[in-house]
Amino acid sequence: MASTPSLQLLIADDDPTVRDLLSRAFRGDFTILLATDGNEALAALKTTKPDAILVDEMMPGATGSEVLRVAKDLLPDVPRLLMTASSDPSAAMRAVNHGEIHRFYTKPLRVMEVRRAILDLVNRARGDVALRAQLAALRTMQTPTEQPTRVGVLCGGEIGESVVNAAKRRGFAVSRANSVDNFTQLIGAGGIDVVVVDVGIGTEALTELAHLARGVDEGTALVFVDDDAGRNVGTLTQAFQLGAVDCLVPPWSDEVLLSVRLERAAARPRERRDLRRLTYDLVVANGDLALANRRVEEGQVKLLGGLVSALEARDPYTAGHTDRVARISVRCSEALALSTAAIEIVRVGALLHDIGKIGIRDEVLYKPGRLSPEEFEVIKTHTVIGARILEGIESLACVVPIVRGHHERPDGKGYPDGISASQLPLEVRIVSGADVLDAITSTRPYRSASGADEAFDILTSLQGHQLDENVVGALKDLHKAGRLEDLLLQR
Repeated sequence: MASTPSLQLLIADDDPTVRDLLSRAFRGDFTILLATDGNEALAALKTTKPDAILVDEMMPGATGSEVLRVAKDLLPDVPRLLMTASSDPSAAMRAVNHGEIHRFYTKPLRVMEVRRAILDLVNRARGDVALRAQLAALRTMQTPTEQPTRVGVLCGGEIGESVVNAAKRRGFAVSRANSVDNFTQLIGAGGIDVVVVDVGIGTEALTELAHLARGVDEGTALVFVDDDAGRNVGTLTQAFQLGAVDCLVPPWSDEVLLSVRLERAAARPRERRDLRRLTYDLVVANGDLALANRRVEEGQVKLLGGLVSALEARDPYTAGHTDRVARISVRCSEALALSTAAIEIVRVGALLHDIGKIGIRDEVLYKPGRLSPEEFEVIKTHTVIGARILEGIESLACVVPIVRGHHERPDGKGYPDGISASQLPLEVRIVSGADVLDAITSTRPYRSASGADEAFDILTSLQGHQLDENVVGALKDLHKAGRLEDLLLQR
């Protein structure tokens, strides 16, 4: 008898055919929870904790976006996916901007693609939860107050006993060795905060132990004990030359005073240890935050890029355009020696440069022939629409200039703002050049694609007034080196 999957998937759609299709696709991986409308989905969220949620936008009762908004508050780590049959993705865009969804799909669905995405998102979500638990446990183990000061002692007889008792009086953890070899092993194992050693072991052994202790941990406190008052001045000099924080000369009046001196000696290494651990925690926390932010940004780019790809997929003449523009832009950025951070901005900006076209009417966007002047004015608004969409997403603010300005020109005759080369960042000019190159080498309903050589002749004629000269030069160099062949096939 087959076992019941441990993972649960909530599917909400008012179309029974869609519910049946998705149930059959996922039943081998999930226990399926079905809702026939938005209100049933909201009720299910109050009584169950699914591992993923897949809902339709247009349903009776609550909409899919409203369901996922509630799910985000109740189950913030659970992957949330939205489906829609509408050609107007405004609801999905609002959901993206508010962080309600992880993926967005238009119907008809590619069910296997959705299945792979959900399984990947669930695995990542479970991994993130486990990682946070491990980090929390690690931080707990690294809490300074939970680890006592450790003192290593190499002193014999009653003097050694007094040192041990004085250290224990302060609550220190004491390890006492009976030979130089044993003490060397103790120090070498690490974790000793204060080293207390009798100078009677000899200058050579004393020097080696001091160097070993500082080599293991430069914050280790060295305390020397000299039971021969006649050597006191020379011993003090040697002690401090070797980095000692104190030199004890018995007899001492009582162990209380001795314990106070050991406490003072331990203060500095303890502070250094605590500082290291606090720094470690800060590094971990910053790394954790950076990873979380990065994943959020990647998720937003995938969502928005998916919207653009969905638009392109409806027109065979533009399918794959943004992906090619991104790849050409990255190679051009590398050729122009941009920094890694700048190249990433170019890549993301290129992937999203046409995001504003989701706001253009279908009859204009997918018109098979040339556009009228009025229709072209409508198309031009996609730059402003795209910028407005991304301005609401803080992590993507850096690519807004690319999205808004990729149709600007060095001569100031571009749109929407008519700014000239001196005001156009290089990242914008790179994406502009890649966009034009891909357009020239792609077939359109009203013209055939140009071959690579012809395309670069056209680019050359455009440089200086429509395209940046340096960008065109870099693209030509890439072409001569054969680094654009895979992207310039006639389409």
